[in-house]
Amino acid sequence: MREIEVFIPGKIMLAGEYAVLRGGHSLAVTVDIGMIVKLIWSPTAASWTIHSNLWETPKVVDDDHTPQKDILCRAVQFAAKKTGLHGGTISITSALDIKHGLGSSSALRLGVCGAFFALQQAEKHGAAQSIPRESLNAAWQLQSEAQGLASGYDVVTQFVGGLVEFNFDYSDNKWVPHWFKHHRDRLESFVHVFVGGKGAPTTQTVQTTASWLDFGSRMEKFLDVSEALVDAFNLCIQQPNTTSLKALISTCAASRAQFVGSPHFPANIAANLGVIPGLDKKWTWKTTGAGGEDAILLIGEQHEILEASKRLSDLGWNRLNARFSDLGAHVVQHAEPHVSPTLTNASKKVGTLVKSSDLTTKEANF
Repeated sequence: MREIEVFIPGKIMLAGEYAVLRGGHSLAVTVDIGMIVKLIWSPTAASWTIHSNLWETPKVVDDDHTPQKDILCRAVQFAAKKTGLHGGTISITSALDIKHGLGSSSALRLGVCGAFFALQQAEKHGAAQSIPRESLNAAWQLQSEAQGLASGYDVVTQFVGGLVEFNFDYSDNKWVPHWFKHHRDRLESFVHVFVGGKGAPTTQTVQTTASWLDFGSRMEKFLDVSEALVDAFNLCIQQPNTTSLKALISTCAASRAQFVGSPHFPANIAANLGVIPGLDKKWTWKTTGAGGEDAILLIGEQHEILEASKRLSDLGWNRLNARFSDLGAHVVQHAEPHVSPTLTNASKKVGTLVKSSDLTTKEANF
């Protein structure tokens, strides 16, 4: 086997930003749009040529051991060295806008590592039905190397798929992630994702916001509120009723308040949404992921967020054209109908993707 194609979904963080870096939990969910990485290995080639819909000029990665600065080239260099696959072509097609906070960088690392390790597995065993777990650890290692501060919640969520609660620790100087996959029934009825802002570069945003939270007792207070928010989301999904939704709205408002005055807090959005009736009583909002203007979550029943939706639309924001999904990282099976790399209508392609994860239980430790 000399060719393989993998699909990595995008993700949305619901709760746990920054807290997960300090021992707290995160809660994130995958969406049905994502990234396709196609790898064609040529045993006689000494370099990788990379094409993508994200840029015009192909990138080339050879056996030079000097670490590449470009995150994609670095991932290819790293994975090629780990697997011994040193040349060929790579095609990357992404529906994940880097300004939307959908995990485009983590999808890139996981997709590249997943394709290399799966192809290596196929060379050894004659088939690759799944993306090996080694790719998960490799993607986190690359992420940690680039950011200096990485929990790995995004690569785990994208690897597993669905609604994933996550935390991690270190054991014998190794990254030890822990996760629990929740049912996500009804999530879309009260969590609404809007995109269209200027974005927030992950490394810069995380570093400056984390430093701001470390001042005084901000982080200590935020950790308590963040853990309560994870619990409130889970309760609202497990026991959907007026009481649990009101508790979620109240807790979300308390969490958002912790970031007022932070370096990347979207003050203009806060001012515009702050005058709409029912805020923090019948509906609420929060930033997601690194914060800033990656994406905005409106939380509340559909009829309660209509005015807030219109106000965001007036500011240039629109509802994300994707749905929450249970799909994780997949090897695309070539025996099935071909998956269009444009990913313009991911919901129609779900049936053509074969689940790659061999994890069938709701709980696991990697």
